[in-house]
Amino acid sequence: IDLQGNQLGGDRASKTIGLHAAIYQEALKSGDQVSCIIHTHSTHCVALTLGDHKERGSGAPPELLPAITPYFVMKVGHVPLIPYARPGSSETIELAQKAIASYADKGISLRAMMLSRLGPYVWNSSPSLAMATLEELEETAKLFLLQQGAVTPLTDVQIEQLRAAFAARW
Repeated sequence: IDLQGNQLGGDRASKTIGLHAAIYQEALKSGDQVSCIIHTHSTHCVALTLGDHKERGSGAPPELLPAITPYFVMKVGHVPLIPYARPGSSETIELAQKAIASYADKGISLRAMMLSRLGPYVWNSSPSLAMATLEELEETAKLFLLQQGAVTPLTDVQIEQLRAAFAARW
């Protein structure tokens, strides 16, 4: 597909082609190098969305996971949880665009977002880096579920150390 969401070749594109195009457009606006978006229906990530999630005070969407491991902070970063809407809906596209833009306004580049009850969307500058982001996201969700949510997130000091040492985009 091109950046406008037009199919250029290959098998029939997904019903979420508009969302893929919107992610590319918004991520590129914030200066990110994006050449691959992966969407799955990852079991542990989806399981985390089945409960009740509240918006944060600023009206921003809740996040899927806290910063519980250093590699989650370094490889994945913040993961806004987009409320459920029918797959391929314009509502989902608008919410995704708003989330990416909202984080960009705060100087935070996203690499992932989670669609409630559907699955994660991850993106990066290459297929292998996008896949590494997805793998780390799913494994962190699994750890969170194994602990039944009883986790102690990394502290602000620990996160700042990761940012300084590894250019983590948290």
